[in-house]
Amino acid sequence: MLQDFKFIFRKPLLLVSLVVISLLPVIYAVTFLGAMWNPYDRTGDMQFHIVNEDTGNEDIELGKEIEAELKDNDQLDWQFSTLEKAEEAIKSGESYGYLEIPADASDNAMTFLSESPENVNLKLKTNPGFNFIGSIMSEQVGSVLVETVQKEITETYTKTLISELGSLSDQSDEAQDAIAELKNGAVTLDDGLGQLEDSSAQLTEGADNLESGASQVSEGAATLYNGEQQFTEQITQLAPMLGNYAQPVQGAQSELENGAGQLNEASTQLAGGASELNSGIVQMNGGISELKAGSSEMAEALTEVDTRFNEQLAEIEKQNIVFSDEGAEAIASPVNLDIESMVDTQNYAQSFAPLIIAVSLFIGGITFNVVYPMNKIFENKKNVFSQWLSRGLLFLFHSVIITTLLYAAIVWVMQIEIASHWRFYFAMLVWSLVSISIIGLLVMIFGNFGKFLGIVLLIVQLSSSGGTFPIETANNFYQTLYEFLPMAFVVSGFKDAIFGQAFDMEFSTIMYTLLATAAGAYLLVLLVLWLKDKFPKYEEKANKMSKFEN
Repeated sequence: MLQDFKFIFRKPLLLVSLVVISLLPVIYAVTFLGAMWNPYDRTGDMQFHIVNEDTGNEDIELGKEIEAELKDNDQLDWQFSTLEKAEEAIKSGESYGYLEIPADASDNAMTFLSESPENVNLKLKTNPGFNFIGSIMSEQVGSVLVETVQKEITETYTKTLISELGSLSDQSDEAQDAIAELKNGAVTLDDGLGQLEDSSAQLTEGADNLESGASQVSEGAATLYNGEQQFTEQITQLAPMLGNYAQPVQGAQSELENGAGQLNEASTQLAGGASELNSGIVQMNGGISELKAGSSEMAEALTEVDTRFNEQLAEIEKQNIVFSDEGAEAIASPVNLDIESMVDTQNYAQSFAPLIIAVSLFIGGITFNVVYPMNKIFENKKNVFSQWLSRGLLFLFHSVIITTLLYAAIVWVMQIEIASHWRFYFAMLVWSLVSISIIGLLVMIFGNFGKFLGIVLLIVQLSSSGGTFPIETANNFYQTLYEFLPMAFVVSGFKDAIFGQAFDMEFSTIMYTLLATAAGAYLLVLLVLWLKDKFPKYEEKANKMSKFEN
């Protein structure tokens, strides 16, 4: 029942090989996850340029305010430069993008209360061909910067223009209402003055009539008094003649005399009252004249206030201050962000194709060395140089096969757009030769353990090639490997061929480097063949190491 386990324990080399292979998942997980541990916490090494061309104005300087805020921000490695330097940096892959703040940014920010409000137009440029996730990060940064600009504009309008203009608008409404009320009051006062003048005229007429009646009464009283005096004289003359009748006549005459006196006194009082009434009417007419003068002055003052208010409104109109729906929409969304890419990306597959193709061809080199007995001893053994040429032709032939098949799948089946087909095919062929040569050399030296080393090399290169997250987001260990491992070079070469743009280095430099690596590995194959020829025991040992069961 346990015959497999007994067999394994009787073969130490097989046991060690199984133990080593068991470590592959651990190595893959630890290495790959270590490279992607928390990339968003390490973006501080990613260069991003700010091109500030804003001229500013007396109310707001958006460009300077953005620069001031970013100098204390360590989210990215901010570089404040000219447009020319920013373009060079993004083309070379030194920078992951730049934000351009145009010269009219601040001026446009102050047009939201005009008849023609203009948005602030910012330009964000990224390079998804160099690193797709890096370009996404750059776009996210651009969105954050847009929010910063919008916040700055909104605060400026809220704290200054909107509050002041709103206050002026409220005051103008209140002033207009007050002026309207004062005008209405002036009209009412004028009407009242008219009514008072009519009443004064009526009183004056009545006073004149009263004074005339008092004069008539006074004249009648005087006539009555004279008649009473004449009557008294006649009574006095007739008294001796009347006898007993004289006494009643004299009593009537006395009452007549008293009545005449009272009538005369009343006539005097009536004349005095008429005079006082007439004097009061004169005073009232004087007050009416003063009220009319005050009403005239108030009307003049109201006219002056109305004139000044209209002048202020005309001044506001000269400043082109307009409260409109368009202006409100512009304030609510003041910034337009124009996102431009250095290259046109077809889809995610095109962006990740450089890394996937590099890994696929390296796996092709591993599987070739797993299937083919690289340490096989032929019955008719040739000389070392002949074996070396044969091995080289085998490497080249298999490289052409897998390169052609993969090229057909990428271009004709998946229809991924390629900028330069000859560069694309040539880079695939060279990388395939590098992969097969390196792994073949490891297998020839270490046997099956060399295959294990080939897988480890794949994992390390996958983690250090910068094909997923920007290499700046990995720790220093992976950034150091990025400078030396060949997969990082070929990934850049594939990007050049697919997107038609050189990044870290020129395509020719990449190809020379990879061809030198393949040539170096191939020369070491010659050395191993020579050592095996000179030392048969070493060849026998390597052959045994290629068989797990020995």
